[in-house]
Amino acid sequence: MPIPGTRSPRRIQENTGAADLTLTDTEIEAIDEILPRGCFGARYTKGHVPVWI
Repeated sequence: MPIPGTRSPRRIQENTGAADLTLTDTEIEAIDEILPRGCFGARYTKGHVPVWI
């Protein structure tokens, strides 16, 4: 799915190509260590942070 605001065909190809990407368990663990749970940002106040299962 293209990201809203994508302006170039090249970026649309990159975005849709991500659907074919498969991460290994090791890669997922590395992402979990780096990113906060749920990948939220400062726009969410406490109690409104999305939860990803």
